[in-house]
Order: sequence, then structure tokens, then C-alpha cells
Amino acid sequence: PWVVKPHQMFANLGLSEIVVLNDFEAQALAVVALGEEHMEKIGGGTPEPSAGRVVLGPGTGLGVAGLIYALRHWIPVPGEGGHMDIGPRTPRDFEVFPHIEKLEGRISGEQILCGRGLVNVYRAVANTDAKPMPFTTPAEVTAAALAKSDAVAQEALELFVTCLGRTAGDLALVFMSRGGVFLTGGIAQKIVPALKAGNFRAAFEDKAPHSALMRSMPVYVITHPLAALLGLAAYARTPSLFGVQTAGRHWRA
Repeated sequence: PWVVKPHQMFANLGLSEIVVLNDFEAQALAVVALGEEHMEKIGGGTPEPSAGRVVLGPGTGLGVAGLIYALRHWIPVPGEGGHMDIGPRTPRDFEVFPHIEKLEGRISGEQILCGRGLVNVYRAVANTDAKPMPFTTPAEVTAAALAKSDAVAQEALELFVTCLGRTAGDLALVFMSRGGVFLTGGIAQKIVPALKAGNFRAAFEDKAPHSALMRSMPVYVITHPLAALLGLAAYARTPSLFGVQTAGRHWRA
């Protein structure tokens, strides 16, 4: 766990006030501050201005946060959504999933939807078909998949994108995200061509009996390189715009 020692921070950094926020709280706050020039749209309709939103980002893990508007405040809702279960759906999934590395007997979002998760999926696809696996890093798998130079890497990225679409769709239903679903982080930025290829939206919208609702929900990739810091800056400038609960994590010198 993180240990915050505010008195040492006051002494060492010369600060007069400290508020500690979850990293995906900051990402959620950024959604309010970012303009369209920092977003790449992945299908869907027009966002409703005050409707719920959700942010998720595959990175070292899978970060998730909701954002709701109530009582004239944008309220970030952080959680541990990256640890939700992910299971197989298609016949090919049922072949591959037994080979995906489990954590204490289960496959959660973070076993698939992060950097090491992409490598897990790549190895699982290779092991399913007894194929060689020359790549060992997420960057290598991604590059080979996007270049269409390795069939195993291609299938791994396609499954990654499909699972990301399924998970994003589930979270969009939870938060009724008519305001948009936002994918953040370096992985999402690097795989925009794969996200636009069709598998992501197909998986995202495949939520009967609510497929029509899902088709209306826009999805965006946040392209700003420092989105979380932008969210923190927005909160620091106008904290009254946000309903951030700071009890137990707000200190003054």
C-alpha cells in the first residue's frame, strides 16, 4: 500500500495543502477538462452533456472509474473494476481461455487487459495451436499485430480488443454512459487502428436486449499524453465544479 506522510511532504516540498487522489479519479476528472482535439472517436452517437461517463485504461493494470453528474457537481467514482471476471464466449474463446494464466484460479480483467495481459493472451493463442512465440513484450506483440507480420500476434490483439470492448460495454451499462466511454493510456493510444477495425464496437454493442442503447453510446480514445495531470489541474483550479470526497486524504500545513 501507498504510505502518505503529509508532514514530511510539507517540509520537503514546501506545500501548504495536500489532497491525495486515485489515479483514475484524476483520469475521470480529465474527461471534463479535455477538448475534442484530444479525443479520437471510436463510433457511436452524440454524447449527452450531463450523462454518466466511464473511463478505463489498460496499462500496467486495468484502471476503471465512473463519472456522474449530480447536484451540479461532477463526481468521480473510483473502484477496482479492473479485477472483474472475464470469461469466454465464442468457440475459439473456449479453446484459448484454458491457456490464459490465472490468478488464484480466476481470470480477471488485469490478466488480459493490460500490457502483461496482452502477452498472456499471445502466449495462450500460441500454446492453443502449438505455435512458436518469439515475442516477449507488449510492444513487440502490438507492433507485429499492427504490421500483420505474425498471425498469432494478430489474433492476440484481436482477442484483446474484443475483451476490451466487452468490458467497456459492461461498464457503460453500469454507469449508463450516454455521456461517453473513454479509453485512456498509452496502450489505447497505440492500438487505435485495431480499435477502429470493428471488433471493439461489435463486442461493445453486443449487449442484448440493450444493443440499440449501446450503439448510441460514443467511445473515445484520449490522446492527450498527460490527461491525468490535466484532470488534477482542473480540480485544483475549480474544486467547486467537482464532488470529490476528501475526508481522510486532505491535509493543511
